[in-house]
Amino acid sequence: MPQRYSLAIMLALASFFLVSAGSNAQPCPESLSSIEENANYLEINSPGNTVKIPLHHIRIFPEGKERIYMLLPDILTNSSTPIIRWNELVLKKPLNSSEKWTGTIDRKSFFPTPCIPLLEDAHFSSAESNQDFIYQTENNTVSVKGSISFPQISGRQLIIHLNVDRQTIPLPLINDLDGQLFTREGAIPITSGEISYIPTSHILKGSGTAEGTAINQSFEFLIKDYKGEPGIYLINEGTDSRNAFFVYKVEGKPAGKLTIFKYALNPKVLESSAFFRLAPFDVDALDSADLVPAATFFSESVLIDPKPAPTLLSVANNAFEGNAPNLEQLKKLKSPEIANQGQWTKSITFTFENLPIWNLHFTEDQQGDSLQNLQIGYLSPENPDNQPALSERLTFNQVEQINAGFMEIFKNFDETSDTVQLKTAILELFSANNLPTEATMSDDFEPFLVTTISGFREAERYALTSGTGDFSADMNTQGLELLPIDLILKKDGLKPVSRSFDFHGTSILIRYGTDSIEVTTSNETQRKQSTKIPNSNLFDIYQFYGIISSLPLKEDYEADLSFFDVTPVFVTHLGQETTQERLVIQPGFVHAWVRVMESLTYQGEPAFKLSVQFNGLSNPLFAEFYEENYTGTYYVSRSFPHQIIRANFEQGLVLQ
Repeated sequence: MPQRYSLAIMLALASFFLVSAGSNAQPCPESLSSIEENANYLEINSPGNTVKIPLHHIRIFPEGKERIYMLLPDILTNSSTPIIRWNELVLKKPLNSSEKWTGTIDRKSFFPTPCIPLLEDAHFSSAESNQDFIYQTENNTVSVKGSISFPQISGRQLIIHLNVDRQTIPLPLINDLDGQLFTREGAIPITSGEISYIPTSHILKGSGTAEGTAINQSFEFLIKDYKGEPGIYLINEGTDSRNAFFVYKVEGKPAGKLTIFKYALNPKVLESSAFFRLAPFDVDALDSADLVPAATFFSESVLIDPKPAPTLLSVANNAFEGNAPNLEQLKKLKSPEIANQGQWTKSITFTFENLPIWNLHFTEDQQGDSLQNLQIGYLSPENPDNQPALSERLTFNQVEQINAGFMEIFKNFDETSDTVQLKTAILELFSANNLPTEATMSDDFEPFLVTTISGFREAERYALTSGTGDFSADMNTQGLELLPIDLILKKDGLKPVSRSFDFHGTSILIRYGTDSIEVTTSNETQRKQSTKIPNSNLFDIYQFYGIISSLPLKEDYEADLSFFDVTPVFVTHLGQETTQERLVIQPGFVHAWVRVMESLTYQGEPAFKLSVQFNGLSNPLFAEFYEENYTGTYYVSRSFPHQIIRANFEQGLVLQ
């Protein structure tokens, strides 16, 4: 048994029982087995099962007599998570030939979903028409009837049944945007611009260039949640910490004439002390004095994306694609059983390329017979006497930079080289990386080299063994700023009671109730404020590792876990007369999908290999936060409780 234990054991939780974060799985809907007569539909055959999915909207774009483009509707759950995403089915055959139509699907992806047979990329390849396939164009209309089959692999096959009768052939798409930008130098006319509306994504976007006598300026805008109707939209064109709010008023509709008014905001509107509102005002309550004209756009030729509206199915899956799920989506997922855990008080280490980043310490404090308090804190590396202070040690990046600098300096050095120039370069290298040295330009050359090189090697040794690496600024600062944490749990069932911590002088308290979660924050400038969020038996995010160690793991096992977390962010607003920084607390739901990939022997111990994918994770104390797909690979002991032997991440982080 290694001396350092896994984070799962650190968060081992006593008296685990069944905790439900969602309803039980629902039976498959009858609509997957029957289709209306003469409908377009997708048929998925698998051993002992046939699924039929209606394709209500298919757009046909004929390309002469040799090629057909078909835009297929995506297939989504009624919770708007994807099942199948695909774009174009492209079919072609030689001119005046009796051969079958053949082709492929452009940009396809499949997401595992209950009631739908499991598909792979190969199932979407090599499309081929059946013998009685009909393709006709007449009087600006197109008809396509028959079936398109894909290869049968592992007993599973896709077939698209088409019954498109005299569909109007779409006209060539046009795109043009006019208007003017308002600057301090006056109005600048738009000389070139384009605008498009994507109904399936609810996005209206435009870009272009305005040219004046004294200034030229490019522009772009993107209005989310636009559904083709007139309305007022508040858009943040800044970053998470540097907001830049603008108001867009949209008049007309994309199919006709569209006029868009863009407004900046009066600086007084941006003044706020709110913790729980990123936008510190109600856009519908603004009057004309609060709005400063920034631009006017208009178009009578909006490019409307022809992608058909998706097909929605009454099933649920966890394909959140890294995005934060909402509570209704989480309720549709089945929660796993959680088994008993033992007591714990341990320390664990995060490393990056064998360089310790930080140590986390977990202690347990029993609070009577019904509660236990888990305390999570940062354990500073030991600093024996006669060693440089931690704040004075090199970082891992500095070590790499100095090593590279030495190699460059000595690359072309020989006995004829100028030693004064070489000593100067070495001292400049030390100075640039804040590494002190007793060597001076007046030293003889050999003692100079001994002093500088040995001094660097000693500093390198301290850096690589003391946890001062700078894998990420966020990892070194934001993560530790969330500590220490007090998490109180109920012993009989693992339900969280509360979590409390301080963040830059702001106290944050989360209270878990049966139906709601109350978040209370307080500091000297923003005072005390509270908000409530709906709850449905959610775990606290810091229970994740304890739950991993307590799942009833076996081959082919998988589980959906649902959590709550808050993200504190300091924000400022572009346009304020004076810079006012305030803390914004962003509550959110987090989902984790845990799967057993294989059973194996790892580091000499029987183990399970797990795949973990987070959705909605914004906590910098979790290594998955730094991964592009919010994923990690865990190796846990097969014995119970499942100790995390090691967890690997693509960016180089290791948890053990």
